[in-house]
Amino acid sequence: MVQSVLAVADNFENNYYLKMEYKREPLIKGITSNLAFSSKSTELKNIIGLFDSNRIAQDFFAKLFSLIFGYGNLNELDKLNDIVNYPAIDLGDENAKIAFQITTQTDGKKIKDTIKKFIKNKLYNKYNRLIVFIIGKKPNYTTTFDTKNLFSLDIWDDSFLIKEIDKLDTKKLEEISNFLKESLQDYSSPAILTDECIKRCIQILKRDFGSTDTLKTTLNTQRDGDNFIEDIKNPANNLSWEFFKGSIRGHIQYNEDILSFLRDPINKGLQKEYLAVSQNIQEFYKAPTNRYSSFENVFRDVFGKLNTYEDEGIGLDTKLKILLHNMYFNCDIGHNSINND
Repeated sequence: MVQSVLAVADNFENNYYLKMEYKREPLIKGITSNLAFSSKSTELKNIIGLFDSNRIAQDFFAKLFSLIFGYGNLNELDKLNDIVNYPAIDLGDENAKIAFQITTQTDGKKIKDTIKKFIKNKLYNKYNRLIVFIIGKKPNYTTTFDTKNLFSLDIWDDSFLIKEIDKLDTKKLEEISNFLKESLQDYSSPAILTDECIKRCIQILKRDFGSTDTLKTTLNTQRDGDNFIEDIKNPANNLSWEFFKGSIRGHIQYNEDILSFLRDPINKGLQKEYLAVSQNIQEFYKAPTNRYSSFENVFRDVFGKLNTYEDEGIGLDTKLKILLHNMYFNCDIGHNSINND
């Protein structure tokens, strides 16, 4: 018996929605995994809260919230107003009359301070809703947060976002999934950077880039304040904040592992090799014939001199980039102030 046109259409529609449902599950799992929510929330805090500053988190969450909730004019208020630290809030959409504070702090005092500053600066005239978004998991607050009936207050966390994302259609899930892959792809670093990995990377840098007599004698392990990299180091090297956010910041989670390895007396010889290589990169950067306009190009050319085609090891190129990026972060390479050559 030949099926009617309506029956065929019904079957097609049922199969289509069934396929969409099958597609949703891996998308949701992928989004959850990429965001490192719940089980990996600490890892996400390390990535986004790198300098105990919300500057990095603002850009990421402005785009994410816009995708999830459709806020068309959600702006980073520091950038919008060209100031270092906008009072009380990080993001705002005046059309939707909603404002966000992004934080990893879960204590009630933080929220009360935010409310106090929000009221003091009369931000309720622009925004009638304040969202405090906690990266991680919020506790069950027993305290009362008094808004003086001037605006509404909500406290969101990772699990809330996942529930909201789960309500979206498949097309929107694909948009969010693609955004996360693009935003977090530079963080797809090896899960563990072992001492053997660090040793091998130093040896490859020495082998392929060469070394000079060590002029430096100590490691640089201290920076002047949380915003030193953004406000001083990057401008001195004409390295864009976008490049730092996209290519370097995700690798800094391995910084303490590298420094611990180099400080270990057992690795004194490798520390000298590391310092020799970093000194050679400095001389390469400052050579009159090179005249680099940006340290981004220095990274490109140094990495281009490395020949790892015959070196075995998963993620070796990424590990070399991790070491180079942390050399820069620790001020072992690159200018360290506007007046420091």
